[in-house]
Amino acid sequence: MECRTIHMTKDCTTTGEVEPHTPNNMGYKMSDQAIASVGDLLEKDKHDSSLQRYKANLLGTAAQGDLGDIHECRRVVVKQFKVVFEDNRHDITYDLDSEEGIQHLRDTPFVMEEGAKYKFAVFFRVNREIVSGLRFRNKVRRHVFSVSEEVVLGSYAPQSTTHEFLFPRHEWAEAPSGLMYRGTYQAECKFIDSDNVEHLRFPYSFVIKKA
Repeated sequence: MECRTIHMTKDCTTTGEVEPHTPNNMGYKMSDQAIASVGDLLEKDKHDSSLQRYKANLLGTAAQGDLGDIHECRRVVVKQFKVVFEDNRHDITYDLDSEEGIQHLRDTPFVMEEGAKYKFAVFFRVNREIVSGLRFRNKVRRHVFSVSEEVVLGSYAPQSTTHEFLFPRHEWAEAPSGLMYRGTYQAECKFIDSDNVEHLRFPYSFVIKKA
């Protein structure tokens, strides 16, 4: 199984990439600016039946009126943050759909052993409008050392279905080993779109202990 070890280096920035999510891509390129309305998109070239079928395929259930929770003021709602371990030990789950849940994550560090192989699973929904170029940023720091990673998730139409992404997607992250790496780490995640709208920012912390 392929894995990677995250070593803390001073002023180090690394970039991780995953395959962008664009439903049934078919060569369509979303604008850099988020399209404000599904209705506006469907209204354009509405007399071109083949293009309308293509856009309906691209938008999925949003083309039939499923715009998620239209009464929710948030366009991107992050429902859950989970730490998944390769050895099938019990997952660590935090619910983020409320201020209380985010506060619980902030106040409750999770613990992992040095050398543990893990990844994050994040569950989110998109409401009302298309979100273009959604990105996930994760920054981990300890003392003067920090590591930042950014993952491009892609563009999403609104719908009731909950999306899931894994970070890293194709391999496992590996907690560093050794006396100097044990201790408490502070971290922060952000969800940002191509218009630099910040949809959610949440801090978390974790402890690496001796195996």
